Amino acid sequence: MSPQEGALSSIELFAGAGGLALGLSRAGFDAKTLVERDPRAVATLQANAADHSGNWPVERGDVEKISFTGYEGVDLLSAGPPCQPFSIGGLRLGSDDHRDGFPATVRAIRQARPRAFLIENVRGLTFPAAKDYFGYIVAQLRDPSVQPGPSEAEHKSALAAVTEHEYEVHWALLNAADYGAAQQRVRLFIVGLRTPLTGWQWPKATLGRQALVDALAADDYWQQHEVAAAVRDRHRLELAKIRSTLHGDSGAALRWRTTRDIIAELSARTTTNDPHSRVVAGARLYKRHRGSLLDWPAKTVKAGVHGTPGGEHIVLLDDRSHRYLTVRECAALQGFPDDYVLPAPRSVALRQIGNAVPVQLAEAVGRGIAELLRKGA
Repeated sequence: MSPQEGALSSIELFAGAGGLALGLSRAGFDAKTLVERDPRAVATLQANAADHSGNWPVERGDVEKISFTGYEGVDLLSAGPPCQPFSIGGLRLGSDDHRDGFPATVRAIRQARPRAFLIENVRGLTFPAAKDYFGYIVAQLRDPSVQPGPSEAEHKSALAAVTEHEYEVHWALLNAADYGAAQQRVRLFIVGLRTPLTGWQWPKATLGRQALVDALAADDYWQQHEVAAAVRDRHRLELAKIRSTLHGDSGAALRWRTTRDIIAELSARTTTNDPHSRVVAGARLYKRHRGSLLDWPAKTVKAGVHGTPGGEHIVLLDDRSHRYLTVRECAALQGFPDDYVLPAPRSVALRQIGNAVPVQLAEAVGRGIAELLRKGA
């Protein structure tokens, strides 16, 4: 795939396995550089550049040690800073965690002065425990040229004194299931527009929970997947238990995609010689980790220490048994193409997948940014 004609320029920090980059490429952005420190993730990006982006110049290195002045005026700076400082699965040390990538991200924005920026992270940043630091992050993103002083207090004071901001900053929690991923994954997205750009609106959800509830109450879904009546009725009872605990819906006419959808699609497309399509034995369920239901979006695909957290990457089957989701199934839940090249060790591949941004969600937000940038050109 060659870069799109009239594509907008972008640079990306903490690129990982490329989920965000792939979605932005589909949205019309031509990456001038993808910065990533981990050598295995760099190899994944390089292995997929020709087939899935047309142009992914990858730079291996630490974001905080690289100068971005050469990219001044780039259309978009995107970043997925490490989420462990703010995630439930991490130590939640926030700004005290050495993995906190926000200071380096602000520094890169200060140097590159992009027309817009897009940052993705875990929703833990919006929780009460991180409220003060999140406010500090937003203040820095509004005025990145106000550099840190001798103390954080002085920096905050200088930021508070600014009356005309450099960037208009918006943030929201978005669920990947609402945008085409067969996975319930709620993540924080931050969009910044450099003055005088304005008028940001979050992309409208294209799929909805209620539409899936309605589909499960009818027969077409079950007939499409050739599910026996007895199994269908049992699944309906199981699904009724979780539906009653959920609130809010996008109101979209199209239904959420399910784990069964993904497995069926992969079975029809993939070949048996793909090592990432093999089922690994030894799946176990735990008290608080009961696996994903077939006829509902999967649980959030996570990045465990060994690639697969207990019970998280497990699917409950029609015959009441359960198994691990394959690497390829987890990748599909994140929106990666069937032929996306992933590293051979299963644990490494799953860790890269779990850290990625769902491709469909990245594309949806990216298209909104691209449209606004073109209008403001």
